[in-house]
Amino acid sequence: MGILGLVFVFVALVLIGIGIAIGTIACLVAAILVGLGVVSSSFVVALRAGRPSAGIRAFLLQCGVLAGIPAGAVCAWLGHNFYHAVGSEFPILAFGALGGALAGVIVALMLDFTSSRLTSWASTRAQSLRSNPRHVIVRSA
Repeated sequence: MGILGLVFVFVALVLIGIGIAIGTIACLVAAILVGLGVVSSSFVVALRAGRPSAGIRAFLLQCGVLAGIPAGAVCAWLGHNFYHAVGSEFPILAFGALGGALAGVIVALMLDFTSSRLTSWASTRAQSLRSNPRHVIVRSA
């Protein structure tokens, strides 16, 4: 096995390691979402509403809130340390968490709006292509 073979094995091992790390992180995130009830409550919302889009909307909102709470708390804590605010740290973390949750809801609503518009555009486009094909496939003998 020459130098090229060793380079190939090294690159393959690095890519396999990256894939295992990404897979482990994805499984950890999925386990946290299942443990917090985000997946099951989104499924229940979709069943009760009778539309999968309602479940996706609930999932996006819950994930936005869950991602926004620690992000807002950390930003507020960093702001506290940066500006040397006076007083207890708990109200700063609480207000930061609320601000982060609100920002998460806003981002989730924007993602939901974008996905619904993209879905309606894609379905309209697919329907128009089915009803009015532009390209005719000609088979040669």
